[in-house]
Amino acid sequence: MATAKSTMNIQSTNGALRLDPNGDLVASTVRVLRKDILKAVEDAQTPVVLVLTATKQIDSLGITLVLGLFKSCQNKKLAFSVEGASPDLMRVFKLFNLHKFFPIAEATRE
Repeated sequence: MATAKSTMNIQSTNGALRLDPNGDLVASTVRVLRKDILKAVEDAQTPVVLVLTATKQIDSLGITLVLGLFKSCQNKKLAFSVEGASPDLMRVFKLFNLHKFFPIAEATRE
């Protein structure tokens, strides 16, 4: 089985660290992204926003990564939120009651 290659745009804009994966948060991509994401949050001094506009699927490892990001931000007393979640991702987040822990904004329809 080939390992999926995934990238993430990490940038500081509008007073927040924005993490924008260029694809799905599933087992094969999470393994590639985890180190860079956690390092970025470790160095963060501003609120962290996970931007999911390019993410269509998330599995249990993706959920674990999101929870790890939230916990890392909590430990640093930084705000954490999710933006651009598709209706399918919103259903998954609500199934796990994640919306009760941090803000999750659904993608705007064009």
